[in-house]
Amino acid sequence: MGERRGIEPVRYSTAEIAPAERHQIWSDRGWPSIAALFESTPIGPFSTSAENILLDGIAVSYSTGTARLLERTPERIAADRIDILGVGVLLEGEMHGLARSREFEARTGEMLLFDIAQPITMTMSITRSIQLGIPRAMAEAELGPVAELHGRVIRRDEAALFHAHLVKLSETMLRIPADTAPRLARTLLDLLAVAVQTSEGVERQAPGPVPGMAARARAEIRANLESPSLSVTSLCRRLQISRSTLHRLFEKEGGVQTYIRASRLAAARIALLDPENQERIGAIAERLGFSDAAHFSRLFRARFGETPSQCRAGRK
Repeated sequence: MGERRGIEPVRYSTAEIAPAERHQIWSDRGWPSIAALFESTPIGPFSTSAENILLDGIAVSYSTGTARLLERTPERIAADRIDILGVGVLLEGEMHGLARSREFEARTGEMLLFDIAQPITMTMSITRSIQLGIPRAMAEAELGPVAELHGRVIRRDEAALFHAHLVKLSETMLRIPADTAPRLARTLLDLLAVAVQTSEGVERQAPGPVPGMAARARAEIRANLESPSLSVTSLCRRLQISRSTLHRLFEKEGGVQTYIRASRLAAARIALLDPENQERIGAIAERLGFSDAAHFSRLFRARFGETPSQCRAGRK
């Protein structure tokens, strides 16, 4: 009898590709590469590497990559007709964006669920992550309608067991017999279902916010990003709510101030990428409430993986 082979990943890296060609070659890869699912725009110099395995129809990719903007557009959806539940597990880094009408933000240790048949836009920092593509029928048998999971973030505590299992799988896959793939797929689905159900239970137990108040608070913040008076106190006064209620509305984002800072950084990036905007970087920072240019640059780089100057230099 021959030696039983373990699960061998298909490895990919842009390290040997000329920097100017890396992104295009990565983008041209077919499914099950995540590159096949999105329109991608690098944020700064681009590089990535990945180990991909297929477990009874579930695609699993362990990857490291530089910052980028990813968009799943209606045109892309109509063209490829790929029909899966996407799962992004963050080992390091963060991502934020809009899944149809649901805003989301995920950080290290958390995971994002998305229906690949619906539009989504996300910005990823420099990250280490694990991405899964689960066929819709397989996912819905365990989790219910995939469409309702679009843009849902599972927080660190609820994602911990699933996260740990995937990490351990990456460390031992070469020693696991390849013919056990169906069992491994079954286990992944079971642990994902546990994470989703636990998350739903936590959300049901949490005090409910005032209906529509979160949207009103976000709109108020967006309308006043350039105002030096934008603060917790001013928001409470305008919305006529208590500080504790306001903080509860932004608990998942890490707090009101974290959300305001992230919104201001996003507005700064939009200004820097606008070819018609010739405003000095320092002036943009000051206009958006960052009085210390060096601090602004550090925050910008931490969020987007490049400095404000690099961002402006890389615009088309």
